[in-house]
Amino acid sequence: MADLIARLREDGIQKRVIQEGQGELPDFQDGTKATFHFRTLHSDDEGAILDDSRTRGKPMELIIGKKFKLPVWETIV
Repeated sequence: MADLIARLREDGIQKRVIQEGQGELPDFQDGTKATFHFRTLHSDDEGAILDDSRTRGKPMELIIGKKFKLPVWETIV
């Protein structure tokens, strides 16, 4: 997992894994549904919250390969 997070940082993405699973990372095929909570923070020292799925009361749902508005979401997942 550390290798993956290091590669994300090369693309300017900072990701913190709260609870890491066990086993191999999944190879998500097109059409796979991923459901997760997220928090987006400003990258300055204050780290102001820009968006938080928990405050909206429902997790994010992403269908892999469906051309989501922000392609970076598939990279992050």
